[in-house]
Amino acid sequence: MKTNHRSSRVTLAWLSGLSLAVGGCSGTDNGTGTVTVTTWGEEYIEEGLPSDAFPEDHFSVKYSRFLVVFQDVTIADSSGKVGASLEHPLVFDMVKAGPGRDKRLSTFELEAKSWPEVSYQIGPITEEAEPGEEASWDDVQELMDDQASIHVEGTATSPEGQQWSFNWSFSAATLYAHCHGEQDGKELDGVLVTDGADQEVQITVHGDHFFYDDIQSEESVPRFLALAKADANGDGEITLEELDQVPLYTIPAELGSYGTGALGNVDTLGDYERTLARTLGHYRGEGSCDSEEVDD
Repeated sequence: MKTNHRSSRVTLAWLSGLSLAVGGCSGTDNGTGTVTVTTWGEEYIEEGLPSDAFPEDHFSVKYSRFLVVFQDVTIADSSGKVGASLEHPLVFDMVKAGPGRDKRLSTFELEAKSWPEVSYQIGPITEEAEPGEEASWDDVQELMDDQASIHVEGTATSPEGQQWSFNWSFSAATLYAHCHGEQDGKELDGVLVTDGADQEVQITVHGDHFFYDDIQSEESVPRFLALAKADANGDGEITLEELDQVPLYTIPAELGSYGTGALGNVDTLGDYERTLARTLGHYRGEGSCDSEEVDD
């Protein structure tokens, strides 16, 4: 899905936390380099979505919290040999910018060569989870209490100034595999490590995906009015339970057509939001991965 992605700055902060690769690099003549895995939520999560991000109904959205569990970050070669992996799940609040903006997950030392198989999971939360940069143990505990992999809170504002809040937790776990993105101006599978060099790869989270009007179309755009209309009791808070009561086929045409493509069992706005929660992960900004549901 397309997003309005702006260039990011990445950092090699916390190099004192260098993590050695799984499966050593000895016995080769290629040399070694380091790969630092970072994450960023882009301006849309850190600063909010302005009204021009919603071209049809002109809402704006400001996130106050955006908790995500990352785990099983893995870098492997073409044979499937794992060169590096994240030791334990880490929780991040994507609203909070890290040093130099990006937040660091880990730094690995790897053999200098192509590592085309990069993958990661969002969720599930486990007892081994720890807070990442700018997150707290309270964030970890909240996700543990809800058994959630993603938790978002925020406020949406209509063009007339009316506001609605949302506070949603999602428990599903998603694997993002075969990640590819741009490195040094070229499209590349995974990451290319060169001798003596420091390479950075970013797991990018796209916060505008929660508001897209089509799950699979490249032409989808963010909308919010249908979500606001789902506030059945008029208390100004939109709950997932209220969204569960809105079948997609009942949404009036003037509020937008919510497309599900070839996906089945996406019948309500609640189903729709839970499905969109599986699309948030990207690689190196606009790069992408193959995503699939992870069984409990």
